Amino acid sequence: MGPIAKSDVSDTITLQPDPGLVASLGANHSLESAIADLVDNSIDASAQHVRIRFLTRGGKLVVIEVVDDGRGMDSDGATSAMTLGYQRKYKEGSLGHFGLGLKASAFAHADTLTVWSEKYGATPVGRRLRRADFSRDFSCEILSADASIEHARTRRAILPNDTGTIVSLSDVNSAFGGPSAIEAQIWMSTAVGSVKIHLGVVFHRLIEAKDVELSIVTADLDHVENAIPIPVRSIDPFDYSSPGFPGYPRTLIAKVDGSPPVKVHCHIWPAKSDLTGFRIGNRTGDQFQGFFIYRHNRLLQVGGWGTVTTSSVDRKLARMVLDDSTAVGRFLTMNSEKQGIRFEPQFTQALAAAASSDGLTTFESYLSDAESAYKAAQRRSRKRRPAIKPDKGFAPKLRHVIGSEFDFIQGKDPIEIRWKRLPDGEFLDIDFASNTVWLNNRYRLMFVPQRGGMNDAPVLKALLYLLTRNIFEGQHLGSRDRDNILMWRTILGAAVLEEAALWQRQEEQS
Repeated sequence: MGPIAKSDVSDTITLQPDPGLVASLGANHSLESAIADLVDNSIDASAQHVRIRFLTRGGKLVVIEVVDDGRGMDSDGATSAMTLGYQRKYKEGSLGHFGLGLKASAFAHADTLTVWSEKYGATPVGRRLRRADFSRDFSCEILSADASIEHARTRRAILPNDTGTIVSLSDVNSAFGGPSAIEAQIWMSTAVGSVKIHLGVVFHRLIEAKDVELSIVTADLDHVENAIPIPVRSIDPFDYSSPGFPGYPRTLIAKVDGSPPVKVHCHIWPAKSDLTGFRIGNRTGDQFQGFFIYRHNRLLQVGGWGTVTTSSVDRKLARMVLDDSTAVGRFLTMNSEKQGIRFEPQFTQALAAAASSDGLTTFESYLSDAESAYKAAQRRSRKRRPAIKPDKGFAPKLRHVIGSEFDFIQGKDPIEIRWKRLPDGEFLDIDFASNTVWLNNRYRLMFVPQRGGMNDAPVLKALLYLLTRNIFEGQHLGSRDRDNILMWRTILGAAVLEEAALWQRQEEQS
């Protein structure tokens, strides 16, 4: 059979969507992803503050609200927002994509969606979708001007601004909270905690950049005005102080059929990390190996290798950042809930073949480096003796890194490294009784040119910790310990005098 000719077309009809598809809206949305999608709309509306409110009655969740101080909507804008599949003219950098987010997020967990909004120069408006009506004929209720004005006053009391929007989800899923008030409270605490963590991860770049402030309120519906908002803090999945393998992070370049190349940034976390950011919520860090995919600084995928490779314990330190927003649509397909990314076959192949610009690092060698870092840490942890915990004088991050390398001896007072005045020509003294290494304040300026603090000179103190920690492990100083202390005082005393002379000459020359 040949191709269909234009003359073979006798007529054209418009096929309206079946309202029954409303039943499947948001089927893949978790509570966390649904609220994140609503926050996307607020950010696209240039909101500076977004407040998520979980409102209860009798301990059970009855209303979820997302309140913002964005630019708001007029009557036409509100009607368009409630239209299934309506795709506004997205600006560069917008987080919206499909025109389904508002409706899918609402009907994932509630039967009624109400929107109150006010745009500059326009009368406040209100719209409501009821699942039963919407799934029958896509009907939308237009709410009265009086009610809309009253809700505009309510919104201003929450977030003082002349414009903004309230998205309210009511008739929420009856499964939320369980059968008793106690179970409802437990559920609420867990659910709100999960939402807070999810938002902190997904929007961490925007929060850190102060592009938006997110907060959460949990309160009884009749006493919400007294509730104190809890800020959502950034949770950065790459907030480590030093990499787990030398030379990282490194950048690989994936090339597909002459298209503009895509850069992928390879990170290796330090081994034995227990930081928030490595573990997220109550999940361990090994569950977040793989790709972290950003679109306009919004995190779409939190780990996972897709079809590129497989997860393994040995790769738990490996995380890759893909933040080329143009790759979404070209090589990556995002689902409507923004919590699933499909890698197109040609891009999977390009990632597996990606290499650094100098050709020295490939995807395969990166995985090998990450595995080596993990295995080396495992060998060290099996052979390394426990150490005494560092305390005063050590910066918090330095203490944490030392703790990631050593198990600490229980029942022993921690080591302190402090400054005080010692005789000229002496650099350190060991006070075994107080577990303190004293450094001579006469020479402090050589190591801390600016005014120092309790946790200054971290490199010097780290070296001295590694040098002296074994001294404090015993119940008393042995002859070998005393000899080592004498040796350190002699050599370091001579070294600091030489350093002081060099420092003095440099001062005179300058």
